[in-house]
Amino acid sequence: MKNLYFCLRPFLFAAMITLIIQSSAISAPSISIGSMTDFIYNTSTLAKRIYNNGDSTAFVRVTIDEIVYGDDNESKEIPLDSEALISGKGSGLISSPSRLIIPVDGMQTNRLMFTGERKHERYYRVRYIPVVPSDNAEFGLSLNEAKEYKDKISAGVMVLTGFGSIVTVAPESSKFDTLIAGKGNNLRITNNGNTSIFISDLKYCDNNKKNCSAASNIQLRPGRVFTRSAQKHLTWQYTLTEGDKKQSLNNL
Repeated sequence: MKNLYFCLRPFLFAAMITLIIQSSAISAPSISIGSMTDFIYNTSTLAKRIYNNGDSTAFVRVTIDEIVYGDDNESKEIPLDSEALISGKGSGLISSPSRLIIPVDGMQTNRLMFTGERKHERYYRVRYIPVVPSDNAEFGLSLNEAKEYKDKISAGVMVLTGFGSIVTVAPESSKFDTLIAGKGNNLRITNNGNTSIFISDLKYCDNNKKNCSAASNIQLRPGRVFTRSAQKHLTWQYTLTEGDKKQSLNNL
């Protein structure tokens, strides 16, 4: 089964964007965005702190696409019309601001706000993409400032790496209804609610709860089923999170 759940490993979930520019200069921005999976629940806003750990100012473009699942459960990404959303037309996730200028060793807060009705759970990919300003239109720089920045990093090869976060927006009225079945080495979890649940630190161990496998984290979307099997002498253990409620469970 494909796309029945989200595996929350960063190398699968992060939308990494790399822009290679001819430059021999040592200075370069280097951003970090913290968590690559975020959840909006019981609120309409999310504040993310974006850091620049490099040695050059970071000019960061923020883009948002909605992830939509079809009847075949295949996903596609649809760019959002931020201007329409700001004008009150439709519903979706808005970035404020949509452009960030982050100084060396500095931080800027990016606020993500959902506007419109929240009848069902929705999913968004938010990308933070460092760029080299080419003119004064996007970041409000003068032509001289844009040229000075470009010249500073304009000889040799420099890599600008961007990151993506998956943001899940819960429905306005969340309902949790989780069914856990199976024993020992067989695990089956069904999400009959209307909001994602999280299965974290999932691993199988021997009967003494030792010699465990590497742990994984799963976001199980509404209406989906998660199944795993291991060798007969092993048992699954994990933490189940439903909104504000957490339980440490095993499959004995």
